[in-house]
Amino acid sequence: MNEIIIMLSEWFHLLGTVIWIGAMILLLFAIIPGTKKAFGSTPEFKKLLKSVGKEMTFLVNIAIIIIIISGILLAIIEKEHSFNEPFIFTSKVVLASIMVIIHFSRNKIIAPILGKMAIKDPTSKSFIRLQKIQMDLIWVNLALGSIVLFLSVML
Repeated sequence: MNEIIIMLSEWFHLLGTVIWIGAMILLLFAIIPGTKKAFGSTPEFKKLLKSVGKEMTFLVNIAIIIIIISGILLAIIEKEHSFNEPFIFTSKVVLASIMVIIHFSRNKIIAPILGKMAIKDPTSKSFIRLQKIQMDLIWVNLALGSIVLFLSVML
């Protein structure tokens, strides 16, 4: 029974990771460039990106919950395995936690501010700068996610 719980927890942990990292890769390398090429920087581009972003955010939020629950289960069940390499395990947890903070900061703090600024003055320097920060944070999370994946292989 314990082995089945471990296998399911590992599978859900991997599934959540694939969804989260995959969403960032799709957004950065396919969705944004493809829609920009098709629509330019038109209102349609922004509308489509906002709609896709909302759907992806919902999916990623579910993936994060799955990763956290399965990660806790795995840490409890496989104590010896997780703590054979305490520095690697701790680094992985800290970096993943930073990723979660960045994700929710982008969606719960920065996005609402951008929404208000877009109505007020979408051409202002502060609006453009905050949009760039919003995008840069996705790149940061993708880099952190890649490091977490590498650390996972080392465990």
